[in-house]
Amino acid sequence: MMMVAAVGIASEVMTPKSADAVSPRGVRRAGLLDCLVVSGDASRRSRFEAAVELAGWLECASPATTSDLRQAVDRDFQLAIVDIAVPLGDRVNDTIEIAEELAARPGTLLVICGSEDNVDEELWARQLGAWLYLPGVCDGDSLTSLCVEARRLRAGAPTFAGAW
Repeated sequence: MMMVAAVGIASEVMTPKSADAVSPRGVRRAGLLDCLVVSGDASRRSRFEAAVELAGWLECASPATTSDLRQAVDRDFQLAIVDIAVPLGDRVNDTIEIAEELAARPGTLLVICGSEDNVDEELWARQLGAWLYLPGVCDGDSLTSLCVEARRLRAGAPTFAGAW
């Protein structure tokens, strides 16, 4: 009996047309894998975007300004890559606040990119609960491997509809 009710709910949630009509902005529809890249360095953003795309993520948002970031952060992301070594905008604290906000969201894997050999940044990232801390940015193959592993973790994570 409970299974029948759950299947009815799941089928309603899984239907793309009804999910678009019912889900408010910021609510993840089942099956979506979205990534957010936050960096003040256009070259790093491009490298992360390429790695995310190669890893098979469905969408990658990589705002170039803090106002674009404020709009993007309202969405639900399953992976967030935040570069605090080269923060977006004029204030480092804005990027740190965004990282803290993203860390508090359940279901979001947070990757913090920091400066090489900066123990304080690494300690902060670990205390924040980041999934991964990168001291410096890796090469393309390593970034792609990281994004593939994150996708594997997120795709395998049960959603409300998939848990039944």
